[in-house]
Amino acid sequence: MPAKPTQTPADAGVSPSEPELSAELSGWWLQLKVLLHDQLELLTLEGERVARSMVALYVFGLIAGLLALTLWFGALAQIILLAQQTTLSAWQSLGLAMIVNALGLWLVLNRCAYYSSLLRFPATIQSLRPAPAPITLDKKD
Repeated sequence: MPAKPTQTPADAGVSPSEPELSAELSGWWLQLKVLLHDQLELLTLEGERVARSMVALYVFGLIAGLLALTLWFGALAQIILLAQQTTLSAWQSLGLAMIVNALGLWLVLNRCAYYSSLLRFPATIQSLRPAPAPITLDKKD
């Protein structure tokens, strides 16, 4: 028996690759590289802007904290002076200021505990837990 001749792509019904197709693919590849370069450059510029914004937020947050602290000290001084005007002694006035400070501390710590619990991504963890298996009642005959 004679051996079957090897078929070429044209004989097998497959058209050979056209030069237009490879030119078009290289054009697409070039466009993809330009697009990726532009996107990477945009990401870099936005990253720099985000970094500057974070530094500015930190600085302005620090200034706001200092201003809030001086406001708090002024409010405590007013409480002490008002308490002394209402016939409380200096020690009693300072004790009242300490109570107000303790209440403020409790409020801040309570808020810190709440927000730190959110750092654990509770909704995400809940959504990743497997669903409980449905309860089926098997009847035995």
